[in-house]
Amino acid sequence: MNLTEEQVTTLRGVFRALNRSMLLLWRLGLGGTMASPNTGYVLVLTTTGRKSGERRLVPLNFAEEGTSVYCLAGFGKRTHWLLNLQADPRCELWLPDGRRVHGSGTVVVDEAKRLEMIRKILVRAGFATKLAEPGLDPRTAPDDVIGALGERYGHRYEVVEIKQGEMATGAGGPGDLAWVWPVAAVGAVLSWLLLRRR
Repeated sequence: MNLTEEQVTTLRGVFRALNRSMLLLWRLGLGGTMASPNTGYVLVLTTTGRKSGERRLVPLNFAEEGTSVYCLAGFGKRTHWLLNLQADPRCELWLPDGRRVHGSGTVVVDEAKRLEMIRKILVRAGFATKLAEPGLDPRTAPDDVIGALGERYGHRYEVVEIKQGEMATGAGGPGDLAWVWPVAAVGAVLSWLLLRRR
């Protein structure tokens, strides 16, 4: 069953809200919690906006193979981060094991590799697979079903290979808001002391 444009817009909104929550966890220094069968295995991809030239961050499910990371563009060729990578393939990855690396991304054109990586990413995606593809078991689904995923949204899933490069450093990385924790702890202790004095 194909989804209407309105339903696709609603689904995009749901994923946008989830992405904001996950991105906040990463910025608070909790990115390592985004690596389990239930939450899925999530990294943060940083691209350069093709129109704005500004830094754009998006959490994505992924699979690793050798020195490459593979990500799924769930909204096909219209996926914003994919359009950014096609305009400028240079990017940065924040990985749940704590690595922060430079990378370069390209769309996978080999169909057998595309199918293999869609399956691997969906197996590792946890609740996101259940949300986007209800009833699908990516471990057992035949290749023709895997290859046709996304068609009900009006496109096909694209897979991007990101070749990892040198380690990235500098400001604006994972945990850049971790300072909130000690400030919140001090605030909580001060509030508790004031309440006790009253």
